[in-house]
Amino acid sequence: MKLEKKEIKNHQVEVIAEIDQKQFDQFKSIAARNISKESKIPGFRPGKAPFDVIKRIYGEELIEERAVEELVNKVYPEIIKEAEINPYGPGKLEDIINKNPPKYKFIIPLAPEVDLKGYQDVRQSYKIPKVMKKDFDQVISDLQTNYATAEDVSRPSKTGDLISIKINAVLQKPLKDENPVILKDTPHQAILGEHKEDEQFPYKGFMTQLLNLEAGKIKEFEHKYAKDSQYENLQGKNVVFTIEVDSIKELIKPELNDDFAKLVGIDSFDNLKQSVTDQLETGKRNEYENEYFDKVLDKLIEQSTIKYPPEMLDSEIADVQKNFVQNLSKQNLDLDTYLKINKREKDEFISKELKPAAKKRLEQALVIEEFSKLEKIEIDQEDLQKEYSKSFLQMQSSPNYKKLQKQMTTKKMADALVMQAASRLMHQNSLNRLKEIASGEAEKATEIGKLADSDKKTSKKEKDNITNKNEDQKAE
Repeated sequence: MKLEKKEIKNHQVEVIAEIDQKQFDQFKSIAARNISKESKIPGFRPGKAPFDVIKRIYGEELIEERAVEELVNKVYPEIIKEAEINPYGPGKLEDIINKNPPKYKFIIPLAPEVDLKGYQDVRQSYKIPKVMKKDFDQVISDLQTNYATAEDVSRPSKTGDLISIKINAVLQKPLKDENPVILKDTPHQAILGEHKEDEQFPYKGFMTQLLNLEAGKIKEFEHKYAKDSQYENLQGKNVVFTIEVDSIKELIKPELNDDFAKLVGIDSFDNLKQSVTDQLETGKRNEYENEYFDKVLDKLIEQSTIKYPPEMLDSEIADVQKNFVQNLSKQNLDLDTYLKINKREKDEFISKELKPAAKKRLEQALVIEEFSKLEKIEIDQEDLQKEYSKSFLQMQSSPNYKKLQKQMTTKKMADALVMQAASRLMHQNSLNRLKEIASGEAEKATEIGKLADSDKKTSKKEKDNITNKNEDQKAE
């Protein structure tokens, strides 16, 4: 077999393989025999019909086509080995250059390569922001609201009230063939003034229109949506809103004491405050670290050389799309409906939204994997056991646990959990080490180590001097 190898764009290699004619004839015989086994040829048992008979009935083209399949399955691994290729995955037969002698062109994706140039010099300061009193007060207030009682009032609505309304909204100047109805008798509830910074529906600031209203009253007003509104179909358009107030209720919140804490499920108000503080600190740390590692990894990606074949990115895009569709399903939406609502074409959505996200995720994963190799990141067996036990308990509480038991053996389930636990730990250990380097902790530890070594050497030298002096005094 003669081989010609040439690297081409997108981290792939082109291999032209010329096969000996006698070898190809052997594969044609195998292909003909297989066709004979699969077919009923009068006068012959399965697999026993002569080559010429099969050729006359099915044609040489089919035999050669099947022979190529057999040959590729057999010869492809030899091509990989002889051409010294480290493939990412299966290659493809790009072209049949010649039939006599058989000559084929293969395109083979190469395994990814990452060069983390000077990764130990990457720096990013690490300082988790403190939990603010306003954050703490907001959580406590939300808990009070959850356990509040609601009482109907006959006065106008004010901040803190729970208001129930119906919303109708129509476009002021709809285009031709454009449906003017945006909302029709849509029920909506809101606690006036609460979390107004997160208000999005039907637009930010809508809540102010609900103040000083009475039950049974109707109010009409206009709103012009901003040109960069999240509702793309309403950008820059005027909408007329009509709201009818169904009810206004005053929320009577419980007092902040031990009895309130017991309502929440905690034995004392002091312990409730500590629990809230701990949760806020954990959330703040997780949010900060997500942004922190994103910045550090972006720096690493920018200064590194990362190569991978198109198939690898295509696979990542497919995975990102799958996750996106799963998240949509939780909102009772499918991808086609989502695209229709947002007036997006699928190809454009994939290229402008999913592909950049997939590219970033893929390159971050490749960088972390290479980093873990260079830093020789390992997993502690005790930590692995704890992570496995935690995963197993979570899985047992899952509503799909019984279904999984039917689909997988106990051993397969355990193996899968161990692999997942090991992957999470390896990932976290790698990020922890990356933080040590990027924040300067590793550098400080090295300097402290050097000083400690220097002190040991000085101490040893002084000790030797004292010993020598004592020996000299004894000699005298």
